Amino acid sequence: MAETGQTAAWQLSDGELAAALCASEKAMRAAYAAHLDLVAEADRRGLGPSTGFRDTAAFLVGAQRISWDDARERVAIATAGLPGLRAALAAGEIGAKHAAAIAKVLQQAPPTVSAEQVTAHERTLVELARQATPATVHKAGQRIIDYWDIEGKAPRDREGELARPRREFRYTWTRDGRMKFSGAFDAEAGRLAEQLFVPLAKPDPADEHGEPDPRTAAERQGDAVAAIFDLAARAADLPVRAGERAVATVTIPYADLQREAGLIALDDGEQLTVSQLRRLLCDAKIYPAVLGGEGQVLDLGRAARTATAAQRRALVIRDRGCTRPGCPRGPKWTTPHHIVFWAAQGGETNINDLALVCERCHRLIHHGGWGIELRHGVVYWIPPAWLDPQRQPVRNNAHDPPQQQAA
Repeated sequence: MAETGQTAAWQLSDGELAAALCASEKAMRAAYAAHLDLVAEADRRGLGPSTGFRDTAAFLVGAQRISWDDARERVAIATAGLPGLRAALAAGEIGAKHAAAIAKVLQQAPPTVSAEQVTAHERTLVELARQATPATVHKAGQRIIDYWDIEGKAPRDREGELARPRREFRYTWTRDGRMKFSGAFDAEAGRLAEQLFVPLAKPDPADEHGEPDPRTAAERQGDAVAAIFDLAARAADLPVRAGERAVATVTIPYADLQREAGLIALDDGEQLTVSQLRRLLCDAKIYPAVLGGEGQVLDLGRAARTATAAQRRALVIRDRGCTRPGCPRGPKWTTPHHIVFWAAQGGETNINDLALVCERCHRLIHHGGWGIELRHGVVYWIPPAWLDPQRQPVRNNAHDPPQQQAA
């Protein structure tokens, strides 16, 4: 049973419990500072090697059974030589994670930064730590490091780096047709990328059964990057190749396209299933072609996008964003999807046969067993049988305005 002095925790009032928690945290911080004094002395003496360990961090891992990350963090703070930080920690004003964030930043100070400047930065970060979370302190420290990176260079070198920022992107294709990539951005491009994909990578709201978004953080971020690429691909000033927008020539019998049967090959040799092709053709530039019996081109029609600008504006007003139940994506992140595939209706594109769908939800229609229909001007999604045996249509209310209170 948790007790504070002679009083059990459950006997405390809310105010007393809050005060006790704060006092306990302060005491733990002071005890941690005292522990760091011992770590600093152990490192000065070389206690690790003298007791059979490689260094002080190894001693802490072996003797106290803590993680390597914790051990290295404690040694780094204890040996940083930051008296202002240690005083604030001993007074219980900042915590261990605050101290670790500050020490990590100041230990990266380049030789061009004077001891007086380091002390000034320490004072700034400690003052911030007294009123902010470790994450906020980390971000402030990152700005200091960026400042050092810029100010530590000669003006000509500095301008040269700004004119030629480091932006690298490397990719390869795996045997199963996936792209693997790595690279690095300068701080400016990195912040821009983060501002774009962090909001898009938020977990979806719980579904109608209360189940949370099943995607991992990495999967959500991958979906976010794919959505950004999808948006860029639809930009009006998309780069051209050989005088045309990005176009893939596809040859497939019309009957196969209608019944989603078989495999097809693009002009670059890539193999796709017909269901993949139908998804891609929902918002692609399409060249209708009629081939003769020996494969000669008898007629090649004009390319056309599936929805006009006026139709898209009407869809934005009607759908207000992605139509999948629970999806909060706005109109910018969506494309018009044919409720009935265009090839099955002679290629016509009518406003009553279109619905706005984002890139990720679009895949559920073509590959996830979901259906979609329009009822009295409202788009409904029909879940697959494994999710709802009755397959009851569901509409998305994520874009609905707040309910107005009666006067």
